[in-house]
Amino acid sequence: MSGNPRRYAESRRIRRPLAMSAAVLGMVLLAPLTHAAGASGPGARPPATCPSFDAGNFRKSTTIDNPYFPLAPGTRFTYNGAVQKTPVVDIVTVTHKTPTIDGVKTIEVGDQVFEAGVLTEDTLDWYAQDDQGNVWYFGELATQLPAGTHSGSWTAGVSGAQPGYIMEAAPKVGDTYCQENAPGAAQDAAQVLSVSASRSVPFGTFTGNVLQTKDYSLLEPKNENKFYAPGVGMLEAISTTGPSEDIQLSTIDHGA
Repeated sequence: MSGNPRRYAESRRIRRPLAMSAAVLGMVLLAPLTHAAGASGPGARPPATCPSFDAGNFRKSTTIDNPYFPLAPGTRFTYNGAVQKTPVVDIVTVTHKTPTIDGVKTIEVGDQVFEAGVLTEDTLDWYAQDDQGNVWYFGELATQLPAGTHSGSWTAGVSGAQPGYIMEAAPKVGDTYCQENAPGAAQDAAQVLSVSASRSVPFGTFTGNVLQTKDYSLLEPKNENKFYAPGVGMLEAISTTGPSEDIQLSTIDHGA
């Protein structure tokens, strides 16, 4: 899209691929990330607090059953939509691979983006769930095509990068949280806007039980809203600033 496939990649994945702070009893929080704009309005980027990471808090890390972000190996999510009138298909596959990153065994998720039928990004994302039920994001290897570049890629524990929440165990309105904290490469955050929203997408209609977040980058002036249904995962990602972007969940397949 418009010569910058990474711009779309920054906004669409089930992990954030931007996709909550006052959450976990006993978790010690670090200082908030800075470089954020004001705290209100669709274009705001409020400061986000990064959770303190301890590899010892992940005893069953590859059992990711958070209701808003379930990742059962063999599941395939298909999203359809458009970016600036270009049709987009995003296929997200939860693999059976469990690489260890920063001392924690993670679930590897493949994410392929097709624009007008052409593969423009092929990404591996890594997630794990802690003992309290928070899902953490441990990094990504993003390959932009056809150039074969890896802009925005990062790995927790490498070059000072730290993992962050992709989904809280118990989201509450007003929570803000770091999703990824790789200075200079990827610094995404989110804010919980609602836990009782409604949304209708090709996959189905959900009333009064949808989690809505505002996802944003602290490195780029781009914001989006994401919607998650319990027991399903992400339903939709839609831009609120910048170029028009909207993808919606179409199908979920098992046994992939």
